[in-house]
Amino acid sequence: MLAEPLVAESGRTLEFQAAFRSLSMPVLMVDAHRVGHPIVFANDAFRRLTGYSGDEVMGRSWQLLRGPATDPGTLDAVDAALRLGTAFETEILSCRKDGVPFWISVAVSPVHDEAGHLRGCTLLLSDISAKKQAERERIDMERHLEGEVERRTQDLQSALEQKTALLHEVEHRVKNSLQMTASIVLLKARRLQNPEARKVLQEIAERVSALSAAHRLLYAAGDVSRFNLKDFTTELAGELTLALPKGQVDLDLDIQPLGVPASKAAALALLLNEVIGNAVKHAFPDGRQGRLTIEIGRAENGLKIAVEDNGVGLGHLPPSEGNFGKTLIAMLVQQLKGQLTWHDMEPGTRAEIVMPVDAEEMQFE
Repeated sequence: MLAEPLVAESGRTLEFQAAFRSLSMPVLMVDAHRVGHPIVFANDAFRRLTGYSGDEVMGRSWQLLRGPATDPGTLDAVDAALRLGTAFETEILSCRKDGVPFWISVAVSPVHDEAGHLRGCTLLLSDISAKKQAERERIDMERHLEGEVERRTQDLQSALEQKTALLHEVEHRVKNSLQMTASIVLLKARRLQNPEARKVLQEIAERVSALSAAHRLLYAAGDVSRFNLKDFTTELAGELTLALPKGQVDLDLDIQPLGVPASKAAALALLLNEVIGNAVKHAFPDGRQGRLTIEIGRAENGLKIAVEDNGVGLGHLPPSEGNFGKTLIAMLVQQLKGQLTWHDMEPGTRAEIVMPVDAEEMQFE
């Protein structure tokens, strides 16, 4: 048999009511055995919280606290806890007597007699409107900040795209200007009768073309901040060896796919043009056949470039005096803060260049 409803106000019930009446926390006592779980007690704190007097709520369902925006599922969960006599806590968007909505936390606490029978349930209420308001403000602030971050990110992305487009345009124009300069120099060279003067202009045109190729590769790669050494060296070596009869020289490339800062592109382009061009022009005279090997990769101190041939060797190369190519090589190595070493391979020559490049600057693809 179920115990008598709590509304019967036994001595123990009166003790509960006396204890709860003076609490500063709003408290309701409801009859867990009747439909709707009517209120059998409400303390003064409940009146101050909701605006209802004790007489106005007595016998009414506890759900008088519901408002237009109250979640029905939450109300059903509280009813289930009251019916089963189980402890339960939740938050409800409630409504005061004057219709003003506010948030409360509701803690269901079952009351049992000595035999363990459910006598009723107490609902401990707490106004959490300030907490909810703070949460809403925090969420609104987070959304606002996210919107600001997204807007500024879009602005920065747009600015970056504009800057990149401008850099591409500049590189494109520089490349075209260099190509035009090389063409003009070659045109002038073809009209000269003096072989020595014609040779000088042709060498100048080759160097300008090397710079043009460097700018073209920067533009084509889509990243004007990185200079792809492998692509440039492969193209340059192929073009320079075209000057030799087909099959005279075998080209062996061992180049790691790495990039270096674009600020080093011009100096590296000229340096590679001079070192490789020096081997192509002087190592294989009179139709001599041989092999040209180009190695580029990481070194302990940065970047290592090696150009080796099995040609006539250092002893048969033009003297250093008056050799503009070797002078330019030395100047470029000094500008790149590198070290140049010439080796007589007997037969052939090997030029090794080691230059400092920070690990963060080198980019392997």
